[in-house]
Amino acid sequence: MNPLSRLLSWISPASPADPDTLAGLQRVVEVVDKVFAMTPGFDGKLAAPVAHALDYCARLVDALPPPVDIGRQYFAADPLVHAFFASADDIGDMLAASAPVRAYLVEPESYQSDYFFALMAARRTEKQVLGVAMQHGIVVADVPQSLLLLSDRALVFPAADPGAARAALRAAVFDSLLRTFAGHIELAKVAYTSLQSERELERVRLHNRSADGQADFPSRYIAALDERLRRQFESLQPDAVIAELAGFLMQPEEALNLEPVQLRVTRAGVIQSDGAHDADAAAIDFMELTSRDRRRHAVLPVRIRCDEAREALERAQEVRESMMLI
Repeated sequence: MNPLSRLLSWISPASPADPDTLAGLQRVVEVVDKVFAMTPGFDGKLAAPVAHALDYCARLVDALPPPVDIGRQYFAADPLVHAFFASADDIGDMLAASAPVRAYLVEPESYQSDYFFALMAARRTEKQVLGVAMQHGIVVADVPQSLLLLSDRALVFPAADPGAARAALRAAVFDSLLRTFAGHIELAKVAYTSLQSERELERVRLHNRSADGQADFPSRYIAALDERLRRQFESLQPDAVIAELAGFLMQPEEALNLEPVQLRVTRAGVIQSDGAHDADAAAIDFMELTSRDRRRHAVLPVRIRCDEAREALERAQEVRESMMLI
């Protein structure tokens, strides 16, 4: 759909919103601004953009691959798991550090299945180094190499089945869009307050110059500040914010985008360039989520044994208790 068609789709009369759209509109009120609930025509102006953004979020989540088994026994056997963790112990550390997992494991439903499902995310970066490589049958030193680094691993949205995990993820992706926009509005409010302070300071300076017998003509700078304040004030009015939010939700791909990534990586984490065929390199596939600030996160649906997660929590608790005794 081209931008003009999108614009016409949300300003034209719409049929009554479906339950998912109504729930999305409620999240807009809760996350962005509660004033919207008292703004005439709010739901009519945002129903179509919210429905469009919800559909985008659903398609984003549906593009994710099936869950991958994560556990100590998979660290050596699965190149993808090996790429995400520096050691098998790191898997247990991630499980123990996840507040959502800790909360899930005390729920009754966690005892009704051997596994739980979640989304694993990690910050993806690449580090340029000089290393050793085989070239034309000869070992060569000081070869430029790129290391794949996956840090800040986190487990979120644990659930008893993959459908529930994906439903929670769809809601979270939509919330992420709303929070991105809400952050933009908060920055605009801060800028408005800063302009107010700047104008008052300039007025004091002008008054002092007039008291000293200097020129008392109106400050053109103050006039410019007044005009900027007027425009900023108008842009922060509910109707203006709703119109801006509608446009934002009609182009959610500019704030969140999901793309498949395929790399060949050695056991040491070296990314193989085209034509390189290291003996221990393997192809790995994952999805990468890119946000408006261009940060990249590798994301992967996972399946984890509940007993392994509980053992990781118990080991972490034992370590904390031993440290307290020391």
